[in-house]
Amino acid sequence: MKPELDRVKNDLETIQKAMGIVPSLGREWLQWLKRDKWFSLWWCVPGLIIIAAALAPVDHAQKYLGLLSGQWAGILIALSMLAIAVAHGRKVTGRDGRSDSEIREAKRITGFDRQGFKFGLASFVQLAAYFFWGKQYHIAFGPFWAGLFVIMGSTYLVVALSARAWTLLGWALPFLAYGLCLSMTGDARQLNGVLFGMMFILVALSFSLIQMLQIRKLESEHAAH
Repeated sequence: MKPELDRVKNDLETIQKAMGIVPSLGREWLQWLKRDKWFSLWWCVPGLIIIAAALAPVDHAQKYLGLLSGQWAGILIALSMLAIAVAHGRKVTGRDGRSDSEIREAKRITGFDRQGFKFGLASFVQLAAYFFWGKQYHIAFGPFWAGLFVIMGSTYLVVALSARAWTLLGWALPFLAYGLCLSMTGDARQLNGVLFGMMFILVALSFSLIQMLQIRKLESEHAAH
């Protein structure tokens, strides 16, 4: 009997998604949300690397083992972000007892489905147009860099609100805050580096906070039934 009920439930969720109705979090999601709630704090790692690189008492014009200190920092940041993204993708979509509905929702939010591919393609076109526009008008690096994060943050904000993918607010709000704060710092390179690192830390804290709120909402919903 249970397999038939699960199949009917999955069919209902498929119909809801086809109609544009996002299914609410199920009771079976709770244990996995609790288990994963602190994983997002790993996004603090690239932020701490950036802050350490900005405050390190080294000559930024001198090469170390053939690369500038900023280049070494960039490599470490890229590797840490790639490792976190891959580990998170495997964690939230793994066949470790999670329900099919939770795996589908995780793929939707993280962009590993057809809609995510379309969004990624649209974002690429948007950023390509922005880079082309900046080059054509010879926009200085400072305003260009700030505008980049304002555009990205605005895009994530619109998608988060329209698709009810609330975890995207964890990218949208820090990106917007960073882009807007850059207008007040001028050319203070060290301060800008610290702000960039703080943005990643804010991303990590935002993700964890959003997930905690989801857990509380889910617990209260099922406690009322």
